[in-house]
Amino acid sequence: MRFLYFTDSHIRGTSPKSRIDDFFLAVQKKLIEIVELSKTYEVDYILHGGDLFDRPDVSISVINEIAPILQQFEVPLYSISGNHDIYGHNPKTLHRTTLGLLNALGIVIDLNYKSILLEKEDTCVQLSGSPYIYGIDREEHRHLYIVDKVDPKATFSIHLVHGFLMDKKFLAQVPHTLISEIKETKADLTICGHYHFGFKEQEIDGKKFINPGSIVRISNSTVEINRKPKVLLIDVNGNQCEMKEIFLKSAKNGNEILDRTEIETHRFKRQEMLSFKETIERTTNLNKVNFIDLITEIATNYEIDKEVREEALDRIARIQEEGKN
Repeated sequence: MRFLYFTDSHIRGTSPKSRIDDFFLAVQKKLIEIVELSKTYEVDYILHGGDLFDRPDVSISVINEIAPILQQFEVPLYSISGNHDIYGHNPKTLHRTTLGLLNALGIVIDLNYKSILLEKEDTCVQLSGSPYIYGIDREEHRHLYIVDKVDPKATFSIHLVHGFLMDKKFLAQVPHTLISEIKETKADLTICGHYHFGFKEQEIDGKKFINPGSIVRISNSTVEINRKPKVLLIDVNGNQCEMKEIFLKSAKNGNEILDRTEIETHRFKRQEMLSFKETIERTTNLNKVNFIDLITEIATNYEIDKEVREEALDRIARIQEEGKN
C-alpha cells in the first residue's frame, strides 16, 4: 500500500510580504506536481498534515482555482486540520471553514479524531489523525500524539498530528513536544506537520517519527532560503514500511523567491530585542516590579521600536497566562 504525504501548503490568494514572487501561482504549481507524482508512483492514498489553507475563510476565487486541482487526485485525500484551517484554534469550527466545505463536497476526507482501516492484499493499515487544538503541546494534551489502541486486523498503524513535535529540544519559550515524550505510542509511524522546517526520520523502539516540512516557504530566514520543499512517499507492505523524500522540482531556489531585505530587517529586530532584554536586566530587580509598567517606561526612555516593544509585551502576556494555568 502506497501513500503520498505533504503538509502545510498554506493556500492563499495573496503573497506574504517575505515573498517576491506570485505565491498563489507557486502553490498551484506545487499542487499540480504533487498530483502528477501521485499518478507516477501509483499511490493508493494522499495524506495531508494540516494547514491546507492559510486561513479558514479563503476567497471563493481561490477555491475556484484550487478545487479543480485537488479533484485531479485519482485516489482519496485524507487530511487533518491545522491551526490556520480553523477558527480560534478550535477544530469544532471545521464545518464553517473552507476546509470543511471541501470535506462536505467529498474533495477532502476529514480525519480529525478518526481511526479507519485501509486494506490492500496482505496489508491492513490503521490510519488515524489528531488536529491542532489550542495548547496541543501542553502535557494535558499529549494524548493527541499517542495511539493507545490498534485494531487486531491492522498490520501497520499510521498517525497524523498537526503539532510542534520535535526530535530535539527547541526554544524554552516555545511549547513543543519531544519524540521521547510520546514513545509509548502504539502507532508504527507518526507523521507531523506544523513545524515548517521539519525533521528527518527518527526511530525509537521500532517506531518511526518524521516531518518532511512545509511545501511552502513563508518566513524570512536563512534556513528557509536553503530549504527545499518536499513530499514523502510511504510504502507499507504488511508490517514493514519504507519512506522516500521527493523534492519538488517546481520549488524555486530560495534566493529567487524570498526577500533578503526582510530577512535583514528581522535580524536587526532580533538584535534590538536582545538589547532591550539586557537593558531591563540592568535596570531593576525583576522580582519586585510590574513588568508591563517597566517595559513601557524603558521603551519610552530608550526610544525602542514600537514593534519590538509590542513583541515584548506580548511575550510577557503569554508568560502570565501560562503561569495561571
